[in-house]
This record gives sequence, structure tokens and C-alpha cells, in this order.
Amino acid sequence: MNLYFILEGEKTEILLYPKWISYVLPDYSQVDFENQVIKNNFYIFSGGGIPSIYNHTVNAIKNINDNPVFDRLIVCLDGEEIGIEGRIKEIKDYIEKSKVILNENCKLDFVVQNVCVETWFLGNRKIVKKNPDGTLLKEFKIFYDVSTNDPEELDLMKGFRNKAHFHYSYFREILKEHYNLVYKKSQPKVVLEKTFFDELEIRITETNHLSSFKQLITLLYQIKSEK
Repeated sequence: MNLYFILEGEKTEILLYPKWISYVLPDYSQVDFENQVIKNNFYIFSGGGIPSIYNHTVNAIKNINDNPVFDRLIVCLDGEEIGIEGRIKEIKDYIEKSKVILNENCKLDFVVQNVCVETWFLGNRKIVKKNPDGTLLKEFKIFYDVSTNDPEELDLMKGFRNKAHFHYSYFREILKEHYNLVYKKSQPKVVLEKTFFDELEIRITETNHLSSFKQLITLLYQIKSEK
């Protein structure tokens, strides 16, 4: 089976997804170009944000139809303020208006990061200190404690541009409590580690939290079983 991923992000996700995919699908290897695909390969393309990812998805469908070696087209993007259903409707409407139809041998899947990829990172309970030193993190935890409540339900706190900005800031404050942990979108080393990924898997196993992350993991394990 061969997989074609289109990711909204240009920095974090491009580094993150190959690692996470490898943890569930170790027999799959990444290729740099579509025409290098043979068997058990995955190709990743950055859609460059919204709305450009919509047009790139249409182009990917055309490319897959011209070179039908892919079994799955998986589009991963942020829900942000519009939410999961709203985001899927928006991209489906765009594809429908383009009048392109994916060939019947390739399945189209959508993974919506609710709210953003940093929302998923907030699911690692092990790195959230019960009694943090930072004043800002203390305020965040009083407002909403992501170690006990679903990070995907974290609402906007006053003073932040939007939910994605707040979730990003919350995660950065959590890491400030650890002298050796740093996160930047272009340097996401901490979230690439297998131990970090494992904690997120534990979270979705033990709770009903992070349902959009669970959708991604369920999809990857489904692909593994169909191999």
C-alpha cells in the first residue's frame, strides 16, 4: 500500500508526521518524489496553509489519477476556529467545485487537528507539572487544566489572538518548566521522540480525550492491518 499525505503546516508537521508514521508503520519508507513510489511508501507534501492546501489537494487528486500507484490520499489540516465538521465541509466543497474525482482505487481521508497540532501536544500529561513555578502557566492551569481535561476543549483565554495561538503558548509554558525542553515550530525535536508519542497514545487509550488525534492513530493502524 502507498500513501500520499498533504499537510497544512510547512514546518512542524513536515518533520513530525514522518516520525509518527514510522512508529505505527515501521515497514513503510518515505520517498522524496511521487514518481519514486513502489511499494509500502509514503509521500508527504506541504500544502502551505489554508486556503492553498485546498488547491494542492485538487492537484494531488489529478496527479494520483495520472499516476495511480497510491492507495490513500490523506489530507491533514487544522480545525482552528471553524472546527472539524466545518473544515471538512469547506475542503469538500472546494474539491466538488473543481469537478475532479479521485479514482476509485484510492481512498480520500481527512484528519483535522482539533484545534491545531499543538493541541495534541498538550495531551502529554507526564510533562505537565502539578505545581508549576511559572506565573503564566499557573494562570493557564486555573483557567483550564489540560492534564485532567480534554485539550481539544480548551477555549480561548483573553489576551490571545485565537485558540491556536493560545494552545501554542500553553504548550510553550509547559515546556519552560523543564530546563532541557524547548519547542519551536521549526525545531520541534521534543515532540518527535517516541516517548512523547507514546504518552499521547496512552492518553487516548485511558480517556476519551483527543478524539481527532485518535482518528489519525486509528487510521494508521487500519492501514497497518490492511497491508
